[in-house]
Amino acid sequence: MGASQSEHSSQSKADLVARIKSRVESVDPNKARELGGVFLFNIIKGTSVYSWTLDLNKVTVYEGEPEEDPDTTFTLNEHYFKQLVFGKEDPRVIMQAGRCSVTGDIMRAMKLEPYIKLD
Repeated sequence: MGASQSEHSSQSKADLVARIKSRVESVDPNKARELGGVFLFNIIKGTSVYSWTLDLNKVTVYEGEPEEDPDTTFTLNEHYFKQLVFGKEDPRVIMQAGRCSVTGDIMRAMKLEPYIKLD
């Protein structure tokens, strides 16, 4: 395990979501609203599930589920969530290999990378 991998694995899901929230707050809100949609992420670790929402209609990120049904729901384990947000693995590969369950608007979901990918 390389230094960068161990560095990334020590970050909690809440820390990563806080970083994604900062990223979303720094993007062009008009462009985000143009893509639009409400995206629910269910991240599994052991027997617990951590849920957070990316709402591009309101250009916001928050912990928990949205009040209304999301346009797209992602369900994946913590390891693959980190692989996804740090760009270690292509999102299409994660989905096609069955490591991430995606329901809803998959075509719109494929355009999320600028909002959820961290450096």
